[in-house]
Amino acid sequence: MIRHSRVEPRRARRGHTLLLFAIILPLCLGLVALCVDTAMIGVSQAELQTAADAGALAGAQQLADDHRMQGISSLGNEIGAANASAATIGQANFVLGQAPYIKQDTTNTGQGDIQVGYLDPNDPSSTLDTSTSSQFKYNSVQVVAARSANRVGVVPTFFAQIFGFNGSTVSARSTATAWPYTIAGFQGDGINSAYLLPIVLDLNTYNAMMAGTTQDQYTWDPTLQIVTVGADRVTESVTFPVGSGSPGNWGTIKIGISNNSTAILAAQDQYGITPSELAAFPNSTIALDPTLTPPSMTFSGNPGMSAGIERSLVAIIGRPVTIPIYDMSGGSGNNAWFRVVAFAGVRIMAVNFQGNPKYVVVQPALVRDPLALPGVPQSSWTSGGLVKLHLSR
Repeated sequence: MIRHSRVEPRRARRGHTLLLFAIILPLCLGLVALCVDTAMIGVSQAELQTAADAGALAGAQQLADDHRMQGISSLGNEIGAANASAATIGQANFVLGQAPYIKQDTTNTGQGDIQVGYLDPNDPSSTLDTSTSSQFKYNSVQVVAARSANRVGVVPTFFAQIFGFNGSTVSARSTATAWPYTIAGFQGDGINSAYLLPIVLDLNTYNAMMAGTTQDQYTWDPTLQIVTVGADRVTESVTFPVGSGSPGNWGTIKIGISNNSTAILAAQDQYGITPSELAAFPNSTIALDPTLTPPSMTFSGNPGMSAGIERSLVAIIGRPVTIPIYDMSGGSGNNAWFRVVAFAGVRIMAVNFQGNPKYVVVQPALVRDPLALPGVPQSSWTSGGLVKLHLSR
C-alpha cells in the first residue's frame, strides 16, 4: 500500500510566515533602535569630550600668567580668567548641533562644571587639589561637559521612543595642566626656533639672578605688554656684553653656523635659528649630552663685539627667549668655546649699545616654544621656564 506524504497547503505556510514575521519584527525594530540610538550616544560622547578637552586646555592656559612670575598675592584674576576661557571655548564646540552648557564657578567651591586646582607634575596618579592652601600652586583646570535634563537636554532617542525611552544623560570630563619646566634642548620641525638666542650667560650670574641677589630695575607689565623702569620683584642680570674670560669674546656663540657674521647674529636674535641651522646638529636637535658630567654641550664662540646686533635686540624687548647658560669657557678670538650646561627662559628688558656702559638686561620668564624640549618640572612659577600645556586627566 502506497502512502503519500501530506503536503501543507500554501495558505497554511503563508500563515506561519506571517506569524513568524510578527514575532521577529519587534526584535528587529529593537535592534535597529539599539544600534541607531547607541550610535547617537557615541557621537554625543565624543563631541562632549572634545568640548571638555578644549575648555580644559583653554582654562589651563590662563593659569600660565606672567603675573605669577612676580609673586602675586591673589590668584583670583587667574581663576576667573580660567573659568571664562574654559566656558567660552568649551561651549564653542557643538554637541549634536547645539552648544553645550558649561557652568562657571569663579569661587572654585565645586558649584559649577569648572574646577581649578593643583596636580603634582611629578605624580601621574595625583588627584586635583582645590584647597585654598594650595592656591598658589594651581596649575590645572577640570571641565565637565554634559547633555542632561538641565544641561541643554538629554541626548534624544529616535526608534527607542517606541519602547518608552526618551533620551539619555551623557557627560565627559577632562583636565588640562600647565606648568613650567626646565628646557632640555630644541628639536627642529621645519620652522624657526624663534626663542633661542646665540648669547650666553655664565652660571654663577644666572644662579645669583634666580636667588634674587641681583638688581631689580625694570618691570614687565603683562597687561599692557610693555617694559617700564621700576622694580617688579623679579631680579635681572646683564648678559651681553660681558667679559667671558675668553680674550676677544663677549658672550656670543655660533649656532649652526661656521662664521661670525654680524648679520647672521642679528637675524638669529630677531628671527630665530633657522631649520637649516638646526639641521647642522644631529637629528636637527640641540640637546645636552646626558653621558657627560655634568650633562652639557660645547659651542664655539664669536670673536669681538659689534653694535650691529643692537637693532635686532631692541626689536625683541619684552619677548620671552631662551639663552644658553655656561659654566666653563676657554680659547680666544675665533677659537673661543663655551660649555653650556643649561638653557634658561628669560625676557629682554633693556638694550643699550651707545656709550658706556653697554648692556643687554634680562630677567627670568615663562617661555612658550613649540620646538623646545621639556626637562624636569620647576619648583614654582617664579622660577620661569618652558610652559608645557597638556591634557593630564
